[in-house]
Amino acid sequence: MISKKIQIVFVAILIPFVLFYWYTYSQDVPLIDVFLPAVPVLRIDEVSTRVEIADTDAERIKGLSGRKALDTTDGLLFVFPESNYHAIWMKDMAFPIDIIWISEDLRIVDIEKNVFPDTYPKSFRPSEPAKYILETNTHYADTFGITVGQTVVLPPKLDN
Repeated sequence: MISKKIQIVFVAILIPFVLFYWYTYSQDVPLIDVFLPAVPVLRIDEVSTRVEIADTDAERIKGLSGRKALDTTDGLLFVFPESNYHAIWMKDMAFPIDIIWISEDLRIVDIEKNVFPDTYPKSFRPSEPAKYILETNTHYADTFGITVGQTVVLPPKLDN
């Protein structure tokens, strides 16, 4: 039989864990946001994506050029000062990507899937104006069921 001390320690650990889980669930806070708060996270429905943010001209021009890869659920979020038909090309890219354009009202307006580096110098543009572009690993949209029309939740740093 389990001693009284072990039972007390078990309950003392279990109660805060249950309260923590209940709070995050009731506030619709993904656990990734709790455990990695310094990493910006973008959400599309239940899919959380850790993102680097490119919000300066220099960062947007560089993009993912020169990188060897991205982690599976990571992405680069381009933030533009205004909505427009912002184009992406594959200059100096080493791996294929999915490109997801997001409107100012945080709706996915276009997706270009499986874009390979050898498509350079071709540029890819959305069918509607966008203020944000999310670049992810290729097959990301298909793997996670990302489609045009879905709503995006920006990282708190960008959520105006």
